[in-house]
This record gives sequence, structure tokens and C-alpha cells, in this order.
Amino acid sequence: MSQPLHPHPTATRRLHRRLHRTLGLATALAVAVAAPVQAQEVELRWLPPDGDIYQGQTFELTLEVMATTPEAGGFVQLFPQPLGLPLQLEGLTSLEQLELMPWADRGECSLVLDGEIVRATDVDPDPAVTQLRLTRLARARRSGEIALPETAGRYAVSSAFREDLVRGSVPVDRVERAALGALLVLDILPLPEAGQPVDFEGAVGPMTVKVSVEPNRVRVGETLQLEVTLLGGSLNEGRAEPRLTAVDGLRLIGTLSEGLRAEGRFGRTFRYDLEATSTAPTLTPTVSLVAFDPEAAPPGYRTLTAGPLPIAIRPGPRSGTSAGTAPEAIAGQEPPPAPLEDADEPPKKGRLIWTPAVLLFIVVLAALSARRRRRSGGRGPQ
Repeated sequence: MSQPLHPHPTATRRLHRRLHRTLGLATALAVAVAAPVQAQEVELRWLPPDGDIYQGQTFELTLEVMATTPEAGGFVQLFPQPLGLPLQLEGLTSLEQLELMPWADRGECSLVLDGEIVRATDVDPDPAVTQLRLTRLARARRSGEIALPETAGRYAVSSAFREDLVRGSVPVDRVERAALGALLVLDILPLPEAGQPVDFEGAVGPMTVKVSVEPNRVRVGETLQLEVTLLGGSLNEGRAEPRLTAVDGLRLIGTLSEGLRAEGRFGRTFRYDLEATSTAPTLTPTVSLVAFDPEAAPPGYRTLTAGPLPIAIRPGPRSGTSAGTAPEAIAGQEPPPAPLEDADEPPKKGRLIWTPAVLLFIVVLAALSARRRRRSGGRGPQ
């Protein structure tokens, strides 16, 4: 009877290794085909802000873009308008927990971000590497964790280019690729309750305050406008307002405020209409605001003050003037009427002035009258 053939143990191990190698290669190929093409030339990442971030604080939000030129070929332009870095990014357009300012447009290297062309400065001296830092100001509306979303980028590369007489440099084998940046979680701190003043209304930031008055010379009954500009922080969505000291002789009759974004900072402008009720005031009210300064060392609450400003208030048109002095003329008003003459004195009769024209008219009228009488006498009865 024939015995079954058994392979040699060494041959069996070799066969198993070949099978494992073949299966591993097939599995790797399957994964490579199923997975999206990972970007090797472009890297995206959020740069976390320096230090702690408090609710209501304004801070810089920076997206770093690192692009390395391929060893063969290069990047393909995506749009008819050439870009410094042919990259289309979707960054951070809106987030309920953050109030955002537009991306800062600084530098010479251009790319598309959130549907708009922005520019930044290349901070890497290597000509084969482009390193951009795109920055915008953000303000946290609440405390707690805020997750910045993953940033996505789209671009195209080619291993070689050929020159076309009409289209210029044309890619030989255009390949589109995608880049994906990791999300970043920010931990926003609540405002400290320890040491919080009673009159604190939610203003946060290392703010500057500026006051002006227009006009600074008025009459009793007229109004002047005091303008207060707070820049560099948050005023709790406009609910935190500066306080004005009371001044005898000035009455507040109206207030108007509006948001402000200037010099790359958040702020707000307040306009107060003050009516002058007497000539006593010589200074405008003093302006004060309690704010939490997160950039102080250590962070804490402080009171901002500005003013007062000098003003001059003159008597009104009907306010007490001294006897025997005529009231001062006011621009835009008619002069006072002339005083009436004494009623006991009889009115003076006007004199008739005889001019040559009047005399000539009388002579002609007399001649015509005489001629008419002569004609009437000649046609009497016979």
C-alpha cells in the first residue's frame, strides 16, 4: 500500500511565509485603494493661543499652513488668477461660541480661504517650503470647551509640465489631493468671582477709553454730545456701559451706542446727549467702567476712568441780562424790532416833495383841460 506524501517541514514553512506575504500585500493594496489619498505636500494645524483664555476675552486664532514642493514637478494652479500657493482651504467660517473678525490680510503669498483670497507672509527661508500663518481675532462668548473644526484643503500636483503657446505651462499628469488638519479644543475659563466688584457688568479686556465733546461751547437750553470710545475688549454684548458722574446743570436726554472694530480690535462707541440747564457747569461728567483685564499680571478687575473735559455754557437768549444792556445777538435769529415812539406825541406829517416830473405832469394836465374848455365853448348854440 502506498504511503501518503508529506511535504518537508522546511518547505511547509516557506509556503506559509509566501502565503502570508501574498495575503499581506493584497490586504495592503485593498486598503490603499479604499482609503483616500493622503496629502504629503500640505500640512494644516491650529496653533493654540498663548496663556489662559477667559470668557469675553479677545485672542488670536492662528491656522498654520505648511506646503512642501514635490521633488518632481510642482503645484498646479486651481483658478485663472494665479496664486502664490495654489491651495483652497475651508477654515473657520462660523461658530456659535465665538465671535470672529475677518482673516488678517498681510503678506505677499496668496491663497483661497473660505471662498476669499487672503495673503500671508512666508516665514520659512527654504525656497522649497512655504510656511504661512493665517490669523484672525476671536472672542469667546461663553466659558467651557470650544472645539475648532478640522480644516480641509484641496490642491493639485503634477510630475511635469509642458509649455503651450496659448495656455502657457500645462501639467502633464494632474493629480488632485486633499489635506486635513486635526481639530483643536479650547478650554475657556469663567470670570473669577473672587474680588468681583458689585458694579461689574461683564466688560473684559485690556481696554483703552477715549472721550470727546462736541461742541464745547453752548448756551443754556442747547445740547452737547459726549462721545466715549472703548477699544480692545468685550462689553458683554453691549450690556456693560460706562458710568457718568452727575453734574449740576447738565441733564441726560439721550444715549446711542454701536459696535466698533478698529485697529484690529473689538470695541464700542457711546454717544450721550446732554442738555445745558444752567451756566454753572465748567466740566463734562467723568467716565468710569469696571473691567476684568486677563492680560494683567496677575489677571484681575480694574476701574477705567477718563475725563472730565472743559466746557463753557453761556446764558440763553432770554436768561437774565443786566438792566440797560441790550441782549446779545444770536446767530440765525432776526434782530429785535426798533422801540416804539411815545404814544402822547402826535405823529409827524410827511412833506410833499415836488420833483420836476410832477411839475411837468401838472402843466400838461392843465393845458389839456384848457384846450377841452375852448372846444366846448365853440360848439355852443347859434
